Amino acid sequence: MKRKITFAVLTLLVGAILLVFLNRDRLLDMAIRERLQRKPDMSFVADDGHIRVLLCGTGTPEVSTARAQACTLVAAGGKMFLFDVGDGAVRSLEKSNVPITLLERVFITHFHSDHFNDLATLINASWIWGRETPLEVEGPVGMQAVLNGFAKSYALDEGYRSTNMPHLAARRDVAFGKALEISFPEGKRSTRVYDKDGITIDAVLVAHDPVKPALGYVLRYRGKKIFISGDTEVSPANIAAMRGTDLAIHEAYATHVVRRAIPQMKKLGMTADAEVAERTIPYHADNIALARQAEAAGVKRLVLTHLTPYPGNFVTRRLFVQGMSDIYKGELTVGQDGMIIIL
Repeated sequence: MKRKITFAVLTLLVGAILLVFLNRDRLLDMAIRERLQRKPDMSFVADDGHIRVLLCGTGTPEVSTARAQACTLVAAGGKMFLFDVGDGAVRSLEKSNVPITLLERVFITHFHSDHFNDLATLINASWIWGRETPLEVEGPVGMQAVLNGFAKSYALDEGYRSTNMPHLAARRDVAFGKALEISFPEGKRSTRVYDKDGITIDAVLVAHDPVKPALGYVLRYRGKKIFISGDTEVSPANIAAMRGTDLAIHEAYATHVVRRAIPQMKKLGMTADAEVAERTIPYHADNIALARQAEAAGVKRLVLTHLTPYPGNFVTRRLFVQGMSDIYKGELTVGQDGMIIIL
């Protein structure tokens, strides 16, 4: 009986393989058509009065295959704005199937590499795949130097592609983006950097010493207010930007976890790791202090991103926010790559 069953299974398997082989061209054509018919999801950028936020990178400053570095995409009024483009951000955006060639503008918070590692990739890919105008990239003074460096690095690539593809040569100015640098009026910690079609974006100075300037951004649309912190310690300087926000997308550092890990690092001989951990504590946002500030500022929903150390499962996510809900009474969310929030 057992032999008969085994023979029957083998017969079915051979038959299935033969069927696939005989129909391989048709199956291949079907797969090709399915891939060609895959279009970007335009619903994310729909002009329907809502603000949509995609967390396209919630990881730590370390490179990881599991999640992207700093990246937040915001859609409002039919336009998309990208805040920071860390390593893995372009892959994350592609996975979410958003139309990246339609980006209105990219905003960089500061020049730590984990906040712009994928910027050149984004500019290059959007040029190749159909962008018609140079992508505007706005950030602190130094933005032009960064794009100039990318232009030198990608000059050979641009030349090869333009020679091979005349339609790219016709818009080669798109290949390297357009830098916009933010300066602040004397004595001011906030300045408007975008004001169009009912959408305003203000750049605000945050506290991330010794990085100066380090920026956060405040976006307003139809009475809604969003604050994107960039990297910052919890500081009174951030209160005005956070006050009354419907959504604060804020970096978070679980200091209580890191402090417990440092002695273990030293015991394991990981002295360099321990030193890095000790040095990064002061200039990131301790999550308990952040909970106090969010409560004091009247933040309606606090979304944690740029999570350090990254909480990769249910248990560590609970440990990450331990004690925060005792202080902050608004809605608290631990971000994950691919998460979409609609206001």
